[in-house]
Amino acid sequence: MAEEEPTPESAYDELADSYDEAVREGPYNADLEFPATASLVPEVAGKRVLDAGCGTGVYTAWLAERGATVVGVDVSGEMLARAQERTGGDVSLRQADLRDGLAFADSDSFDGVVSALTLGYVADWTEPLSAFARVLRPGGFLVLSTGHPLDQFPFEADNGAANYFETERQRHEWAVDVPYYRRPFSAVINPLLEAGFRLESVVEPQPTAEFERRRPELYERESRHPVFLCVRATRV
Repeated sequence: MAEEEPTPESAYDELADSYDEAVREGPYNADLEFPATASLVPEVAGKRVLDAGCGTGVYTAWLAERGATVVGVDVSGEMLARAQERTGGDVSLRQADLRDGLAFADSDSFDGVVSALTLGYVADWTEPLSAFARVLRPGGFLVLSTGHPLDQFPFEADNGAANYFETERQRHEWAVDVPYYRRPFSAVINPLLEAGFRLESVVEPQPTAEFERRRPELYERESRHPVFLCVRATRV
């Protein structure tokens, strides 16, 4: 019998505890991606915000602390259990696959969407971005982060086999193999525009002083090498 291909859901169900620790304490999450993505989120007090791919609830809790009414969505039940613990039941959490169109949510029902390091696990962004545009009110914001195309593409080590211009399935070789998709810049930006968003800001984060303090051996490299790509767009 052929070995079953891993899915993000099954992988993160198994990785939930270690991932929760990584996003709380790991410098790549806490001191590189998070500060950059958070800097793009506008004032949310009194706003209704969807945390799309909420994982263990880091952004969910952060948004709620700033006065937002938050709905967190994730495909992994184990990750949602950690999000429930982190938020203390102060937010609404739902198990759903972003590829299925957010059927639970009414049109024009959110002021903002935050999707941090989630869409990289989705091959085709058409459905989730269309769903984000549908549930956002006109003028609502979308802030997302993903792996940087220049970090994910093996320019020197692929022996000519990889194709930068294709969206290609890869695996993170962690304690459990986690499938993800690398894609060119055009496959990040064009689907946003096609879904009805206006691009507002792009950030290619550099490590913070806290990153340098915690991982000085990596600071110089990551100060010159892109790891993440963070984007803010507005629903037209």
